[in-house]
Amino acid sequence: MMKHCTCLFLVCSLFLASPGRAQEEKDDSTVIERGAEAQKRADKYPNLVNLYRPNYILPYYQTHIPYQAIYIDETPNHQRVQENELKAQLSFLIPITRHLIKNKPLSLNVAYTQLMYWQVYAKSQYFRETNYEPELFIENIFNLNTAVQLGINHQSNGRGGELERSWNRLYLQGMFSGEQWLVYIRAWTLIAKSESSDLHNPDIAHYLGYENILLSYKIKKFILSAQAQNIESGYKRGFVQLSVSYPLFKKFSASVQFFNGYGQSLIEYNHNSTSFGIGLVLNDWAV
Repeated sequence: MMKHCTCLFLVCSLFLASPGRAQEEKDDSTVIERGAEAQKRADKYPNLVNLYRPNYILPYYQTHIPYQAIYIDETPNHQRVQENELKAQLSFLIPITRHLIKNKPLSLNVAYTQLMYWQVYAKSQYFRETNYEPELFIENIFNLNTAVQLGINHQSNGRGGELERSWNRLYLQGMFSGEQWLVYIRAWTLIAKSESSDLHNPDIAHYLGYENILLSYKIKKFILSAQAQNIESGYKRGFVQLSVSYPLFKKFSASVQFFNGYGQSLIEYNHNSTSFGIGLVLNDWAV
């Protein structure tokens, strides 16, 4: 069963890949420039969409001290959550229009990211947690090194009842890049709280904060990425996530990921965990 799911995920990722991803980019282009060129090429193929955040599958993902308490009487046959599981992320972007204003690089986009944790090594396999994250945003590319996004983001686990977790955010994100590096700085405020976060997790911002910073750098063939959230708390809450990838095949790279802090998934927004995973990534940040 694991083999079938892995193959299905990889096939879906290949289908979603922009045709430009498989081509060599010119060495002196910036990360933002390469992303813009990929969107232009995708316009020629109406049945394809762009990759957005990293798309990956980590068949081995271990979490030290899983959040057992939240799953009491919620797992098949009342199983305890195992430390080892499979983690995967699927993320894509669809440009609605690349020119909201004629001859101006102001685009309107819709994106979707799905994060999945599968207890594949359990006797009765089940998806422990799945997070759904659609967003709508306007992007302005000022130059080859700088771009800004303004958007609305919804994230939830779709469980309903006591295990429902969700929040809505209005965010502003700045992107800065060179030939081998990329920096994302995102800040947000919670919106529509009475229909979402206030109902299920009113203290989510206390743990996950109002800001996220991502740094990604390419050294030869290695891509090193570091992400931190809720820095304002002095790293008492929020999280730090580190990843390293190295190309193995034309389309896939080997990837190692490390996570420490709160909010590994929405169900764990107020639970501190440390995790390590290894697997394959289709696209990384600084590509």
